[in-house]
This record gives sequence, C-alpha cells and structure tokens, in this order.
Amino acid sequence: MKLESQNISEAIIRNWGLPEALLSHNEDIEFRFSDAGMKESISKGYHINGMSCKFCLYNVREDKPLFSMDFHEKFSSAERLTKTCDAQKNRPLMLQLIHVHDGSLRKNGIATFYIEKLIEYAISIKSDHIIVNKVNADSPDFKSDRVNALDQNKLEKFYKKFDTPEMPIKLN
Repeated sequence: MKLESQNISEAIIRNWGLPEALLSHNEDIEFRFSDAGMKESISKGYHINGMSCKFCLYNVREDKPLFSMDFHEKFSSAERLTKTCDAQKNRPLMLQLIHVHDGSLRKNGIATFYIEKLIEYAISIKSDHIIVNKVNADSPDFKSDRVNALDQNKLEKFYKKFDTPEMPIKLN
C-alpha cells in the first residue's frame, strides 16, 4: 500500500513550544524556518519542506540564534523520486544537528526538550528509530562557543540516555 509521507510542518514544530528555560523570554523568541532576517547565524540553510526541517529559535531583541535543530525522514532514492512511501516500511528519522548556540543556555534542558519532542514525533509517524548523524563534539558547528559544551564521551552518553525499546536511538 502506498501513501503520501507524513509532512513535517511549521505548525507541528511551533506546537512543540518552548522549553522551560526559555519561557521567561518567550516574547523575544521566534521560530525561524529560513535564513531571512538573521544576522548572526552559525548555521545556514534553515528550511522546512515536508520531509525535512532545519529550524532555529531566534532572539529578535538580541538578534541572535539560541537553538537550532535539523532533521529529516530517511527515504530510499526511489521513494524520493516518487514522493511516496510504503506504509509497511518503518523508516528512521535522521537527526543532523541539535545545537544550543549560547553557552550560557546549555545544561538547562533545551536540547533534551527538543529531542523528547523529536521522539514523540518519530513515534507519531511510526518511525522505527532515530539515527543521530555525525556525533562529533569537535564539529565546526560547535567551535564558536565551547562554554558548557559536552566532550565526545558525554555527548554520546547524552544521546544514549534517550534510547528506549519504543524508540531506539542509533549513533552514526
């Protein structure tokens, strides 16, 4: 049986809300799904296109990104070309990036909050697991601010603590 893929939408991501650590600044924070209007961006290529999403929490008052997440559904080449998926095939979600840009905000549960939201989303679309791609604490994406940054061992442990039989997390 063929059917259209579940679409990742701005509404889904916005409904995830903000983690507790950012609620006191919620009037200054916007979800951004494009690079437009962002002066300081460690990463570029923010987008949302139905099967892929790279979004940012952006502090409009301070004109800077606070948090970024990039993920997509993993499809075969044939599925990508036909834009259909087999409902009987459970495919993984690929987490490409999760990053708290401001070191003073790290270790406040922001990344944990969004990984938990990603897990809920993966379960809702019947993904069989999540693959965390390029688990590398020394990635250039993280070089600008190392305050409260995790080393490689702690980074791997961070992801592994979310691994459950219901939603396995695999490190790539």
